Amino acid sequence: MKQLINFCPVHGYKEEITAYPGGMTCYLKDSNLDGVELYVYDTKPYEEDYSKWATGVHLKYWPYWLDFWFNNKEELVRNHKNKQEMIAYFNGAENCDQWLEVIQKNITASLAVKPEYLVWHVSHCGLEEAFTRKFTYNDEQIIDATADVFNSISTCVPDDVMVLFENLWWPGLTLTNPQVVDRFFSKLNKGNVGIMLDSGHLMSTNLELQSEKEALEYIKKVVHNLGSYKDLVQGMHFSCSLSGEYQKNSIGAMPAGITMGEILQHVGKIDQHRIFMEAPLKEFVEYIAPTYLVHELFYNTMSVMQEYVKSEQKLMKK
Repeated sequence: MKQLINFCPVHGYKEEITAYPGGMTCYLKDSNLDGVELYVYDTKPYEEDYSKWATGVHLKYWPYWLDFWFNNKEELVRNHKNKQEMIAYFNGAENCDQWLEVIQKNITASLAVKPEYLVWHVSHCGLEEAFTRKFTYNDEQIIDATADVFNSISTCVPDDVMVLFENLWWPGLTLTNPQVVDRFFSKLNKGNVGIMLDSGHLMSTNLELQSEKEALEYIKKVVHNLGSYKDLVQGMHFSCSLSGEYQKNSIGAMPAGITMGEILQHVGKIDQHRIFMEAPLKEFVEYIAPTYLVHELFYNTMSVMQEYVKSEQKLMKK
């Protein structure tokens, strides 16, 4: 099993790594890590070469995209102020064919660091839906459309690079329904695919969880119910999100005049990306048995992240 952290070379992180004695190589060694899962959200590669450290890449994703794919004009108006804003949201794409080209360019940029795997979100949630939970599309519509998108561009993914599809708590690939999982993977036209199990996302599908221990047992139960599809769990985004009470109390109309920053804060209160603090993790990690375990956390500095990782690694020995 390879242990990684989520990393994006934004201002602050990049400078801190540059100043670290021995750079990224020594930072990872000192943290008992094997590499990073690099965020690549652009259509061009980073100027700096991260291929020595990037074991995986998290691809660009669009939280709400099905309206565009289906040309659902009523919903497009809900999520986009005007056509120009919509085009900017889809990275300059004015139609689905152009958007597929954007996705291919993002994948090509990601492949520049020679990753072993790519991460692809399978979900859709409009801005208002993030509050009301009155969703326009169901799991089946979302996974079918995601399969269509993937199959349209899959030839640009080399056979020796895995595409790991990530679960979310919004409709799509939540992993809570084995029939949906079977339906999705049976539609894909490539064999080098698998699941990136996000523990925090899965925890957020159960609003009754009260403790880390309960959460770990819930995840194990969901994974067990996958049957043979458990073997597709090649990676795990490892974090803790016990946000059930917040989710219950925040259901309602989207506040008038809310900013995008405030919407992102709302999402962050659901998907908390905290470290595990109490529960022994050894047996749980052994049960999931991922090839890649990514400590995917919110962190302000690389030094804080190092502390988080070491704390979680101690629990992984208990």
